Amino acid sequence: MSSIRSLALLALSTGFATLTAAQAAGKTTRYWDCCKPSCAWPGKADVSSEVKVCNINDQPLLGNANAVNGCDAGGEAYMCSDQQPWAVSADLAYGFAAVKLAGGTEASWCCGCYELTFTTTSIAGKKMIVQATNTGGDLGDNHFDIQMPGGGVGLFNGCTDEWGAPASGWGAQYGGISSNTCSTFPKELQPGCNWRFGDFFENADNPDVTFKPVTCPKALTDKTGCIRQGETPTGGNSQPSKPAEKPSSIAAPVQSSKAPAPSSAAGPGSSSAAWASSAYGASSSYAASSSYGAPASSSFAYPASGSSSLPAYGSSSASSVAAPGSSSAASASAPYLSASYGGMSSSGAAPVGASSSSYAPGPSGAPSDDGQCEVVYVTATGW
Repeated sequence: MSSIRSLALLALSTGFATLTAAQAAGKTTRYWDCCKPSCAWPGKADVSSEVKVCNINDQPLLGNANAVNGCDAGGEAYMCSDQQPWAVSADLAYGFAAVKLAGGTEASWCCGCYELTFTTTSIAGKKMIVQATNTGGDLGDNHFDIQMPGGGVGLFNGCTDEWGAPASGWGAQYGGISSNTCSTFPKELQPGCNWRFGDFFENADNPDVTFKPVTCPKALTDKTGCIRQGETPTGGNSQPSKPAEKPSSIAAPVQSSKAPAPSSAAGPGSSSAAWASSAYGASSSYAASSSYGAPASSSFAYPASGSSSLPAYGSSSASSVAAPGSSSAASASAPYLSASYGGMSSSGAAPVGASSSSYAPGPSGAPSDDGQCEVVYVTATGW
């Protein structure tokens, strides 16, 4: 591989080639399970702090990263309501997602941000920046399960206890509600629910995407409190108004024996027939116990140690992603040099005090030295 890198750098220095990182293809689904997200557990990645979680009254739980998941018996930690999507402009949205990337682990993607460009449905061409806060054993490779209230609880349901949702969540277990019944939701969750049916997302049903890693916007990291080591979030102005605090009068949990939602809100989306049997169902706060295989050439796993050289959103330069390993110093000095690189594999024990459910391993892996390079030859001018 080192010889290929040397040839690529030689071609670049003589003006006959440009080394680029192509975007990878991925898919999206939707979910909102109210559970403690996987990246909220300590030791998952090299980050400033674990993803913020809230108590049953939607107030931040501070100083206890090992708080039991609210989706487990006796748990107290839930997803915070402000981790829902919003439109920044007509063509850009911010949000959060459960993620699984080919060749990576949570050590490589937890709290990393990715720019998604939608390629199918009526929203093709629009972009969304998501921060990875969770993963799921039911996700496929290069899969982004976007958090949106009413998107379906999937494998686990904390919404009945936290918000008084029906026993199987709002709407279908996979896919959630099929029409805009957001006005019946708790007011704290209505903005993200309405976003799905609004002018930006247009109730798109699991659109495909291309994606690439980017530096996280501050508007996202301010909500999660989680920043990858070495990264400086960008911007700071595109935040929605803060929802009203949840009144303490609804603190008492509702038993899961509560009758399900009316059938008018229970129907899944147009592709929902495939949801239950598909590997691309809603995600959970629990990750599969196995490692995620060898790095794939299309992988965009976030560097384990973090990287301040990731492109800030909106940057026009293709030189802001440096190749890993021994070639990184050389690539940083090349004017148009960037590279995609493989992920990592790791293994680790579940966090102390965790339930019998499997959790994704901690960041014990190391970056692969098998960088994936793509050499594109161009016609030289001025020679």
